[in-house]
Amino acid sequence: METRRGLEIIIDAAATLFDFRSLQRLAEGVLTQLSTLMDVECAGILVLREGNGHQEISVLAGSGCYSDFALPSRRTLEDDLREIIHEAFTRRCHDFSAGRYLLYIATGSGRELVVLLEAEKRLSDTDKALVEVFCNRLAAAFDNVTLYEQLERANAELEGKVARRTAELTAAKERLESQSVRLRRANAFKGEVLGTVAHDLKNPLGVILGRTEMLNEFLSMAPVPEASARAQVEHIRQSARRLTAMVDDLIADAMADALDISVRADAVEIGILVGEVAESNRGPALGKEQVIEVSAEPGLCVRGDVERIREAVDNLVSNAVKYSPIGGRILVSATQSGREALIRVADQGPGLSPEDKDRLFGRFQRLSAKPTGGESSTGLGLSIAKRIVELHKGRIFVEGAGATGGAVFAIALPLINEPDPA
Repeated sequence: METRRGLEIIIDAAATLFDFRSLQRLAEGVLTQLSTLMDVECAGILVLREGNGHQEISVLAGSGCYSDFALPSRRTLEDDLREIIHEAFTRRCHDFSAGRYLLYIATGSGRELVVLLEAEKRLSDTDKALVEVFCNRLAAAFDNVTLYEQLERANAELEGKVARRTAELTAAKERLESQSVRLRRANAFKGEVLGTVAHDLKNPLGVILGRTEMLNEFLSMAPVPEASARAQVEHIRQSARRLTAMVDDLIADAMADALDISVRADAVEIGILVGEVAESNRGPALGKEQVIEVSAEPGLCVRGDVERIREAVDNLVSNAVKYSPIGGRILVSATQSGREALIRVADQGPGLSPEDKDRLFGRFQRLSAKPTGGESSTGLGLSIAKRIVELHKGRIFVEGAGATGGAVFAIALPLINEPDPA
């Protein structure tokens, strides 16, 4: 009857113990089931030693007076208790001495366990046999938990690898999509450039070729009509200048794309720069009987590349000359607005239509207004100016119509305290 009861306890305990998924929980369950199997209240401790010759031991569970040795308090084992447990690992067999029982369990995974129980009860041969049967079942239970933990670690590592690989693939996909977008833009830009070259550069080239044919005819005459020949040379010169200006715009556009590696950061006094830009445009303005008026506050300093900023401001002033009527007035000013230097260029041109404002700073965007002196345009100038200004942490925008009509373009750049001594 006692044996049958013990076997029933072992079967029930095995079913329970095999459900545990951590060594600590399993160890706590073992101590409880052993106490039930031996039908005695006892204090106990369960100690683990890893395989492969390791001598370090760890307490998985404790009960009664040994409960402080287990997690979470992890009280240190006294020397005499540690020596008893090490001797049990060395003997590798059970010891049912009166008052203290030492049980040795070796698992298939190479781990070793020692259970120390303190109880006043003297175990019968049947009790000992039942305990041995129970310990044999424990080896499989501990291996089961070990395999489960290994599986959990492998699963976590696999999930980590999958997550990392997914992140890498996502990043690669984003890079490919970004490259695809850039390639599509580059292809569209190539089409725009080719269209511009075909349309804008073809006209002056046609003029040059036509005028050279006329010059050949003049040279075959006797005497050579010098005045007519000089007129053809002047037409050729003007067409060549138009070609040069268009090529310069295309080169400037390409440079604007690479400004992040070539821009300098010097102190630039805006008042001086604005005056210089206005002066360089007085010649073309005089040819159209236009007046350029300049008003600039002294001491307005910004940080940047003086040549690139000059290029952006020159674009606005030269556009004002290009689109203002014969005899018109162009106002250029530089003032302080908060913590910014504000450059304004006001012309007397036809102004901007709603359609113009939507595509004002795009590449190859020609506005509805036409140059008043027959000048050419690639539609790149404002696009280049916008990128230069933004590279300098500034803004370029249209304020609206000026006091005398036309449009007012503005550039705002962050001020610095004072120019460098150099």
